[in-house]
Amino acid sequence: MKHYVYVGSRTTRERNARGNGIEVYETDYSTGIWRHIQTVEGLENPSYLCMDKTHNYLYAVHGDQTHASALKIDHESGCLSLINTVDIHGQNPVYLIPDKSNQFILISCLGTENIVAVKRNSDGSLGNVAFNYHLPGAEEGKNSCPHQIFYDRHEKYLIVSAKGGRDITTGAKTGINVFTFSPEEGFLPVFTLGGRNLDECRHVAVHPNNRFVYQVNERRNVVISYLLNEETGEMIPFQTSQTLPDNCADPKLILASGIDITKDGRYLYVSNRGHDSVALFEADPISGKLSSLGFVPSMGDFPRFLGIDPESRFLYVANERSDNIAQYEIQKDGHLVLTSQKIRTGSPVCILFADFSIPFCTGRRI
Repeated sequence: MKHYVYVGSRTTRERNARGNGIEVYETDYSTGIWRHIQTVEGLENPSYLCMDKTHNYLYAVHGDQTHASALKIDHESGCLSLINTVDIHGQNPVYLIPDKSNQFILISCLGTENIVAVKRNSDGSLGNVAFNYHLPGAEEGKNSCPHQIFYDRHEKYLIVSAKGGRDITTGAKTGINVFTFSPEEGFLPVFTLGGRNLDECRHVAVHPNNRFVYQVNERRNVVISYLLNEETGEMIPFQTSQTLPDNCADPKLILASGIDITKDGRYLYVSNRGHDSVALFEADPISGKLSSLGFVPSMGDFPRFLGIDPESRFLYVANERSDNIAQYEIQKDGHLVLTSQKIRTGSPVCILFADFSIPFCTGRRI
């Protein structure tokens, strides 16, 4: 059966980037072999991608800019065609997802400390910004910058991880922010928590049981494990785990980055930029606590993203600065074995898997 993979990239000189746009590949989940079929050029920093719930349309945010784009997906070929690009009233958008009703695309904007809901039109195009919520800062003139907007498994709550400003002397006011969203009322805050906000809260992975949420904090390289109360949206921390080996004393700047969990919830993986490694964890099915399984090299420079294919057979690591994606086969015990496949692509920062045989689902995204 044909499956498709979409790779977002950085393209601009300001980012010292070598990407050409959105790269499209055909793949088979059983073999993991990728075959390149299209490059969608003319898009500046199409850095994060998502699909709507019908898998008929793909959406991209343009990193460092103030725009998002809609593209039509051809199910026969997997190829993309641009529909439109709109201003989203937010600078440096970094993450996006469809809302539960599939009427909006929800976007976190790192540069202007806001999350926005952009209306989807019936033809898949993007419309106007319908809702715009600004995250308050910890101090006057200091912003809380949302780095991700992510649903729990039941799509009841939106979990928004926030960072502070570019200087790290002031963190976000709250690193963890939980909202509900409705087409009538927009974003409604229900819970906030510090979340070690000076550590720069980045992304989360939600366990399949929807009880455990794992948040990676990029500075100080930790994963904070939380219990999610499905009735109230409250998140209670119960463990902090280091993503670097105990003997790591590298003088370079090291930033944890990507995080993902296998479909059975047994294994969790985190990438470390600068250290250029992947941390492996096993999650206890009862307590949710993580135990380290060790580390593997990312096989490239600056692994900004990692993600697991929908069958949890392979883990992929996008090494932004060395223009390659490393593929690992996930073993039954959670360990990773590097495959022989070499995927070369300019400045990759996002990988999105599409399976058109599964109707009305969101796919995997970062």
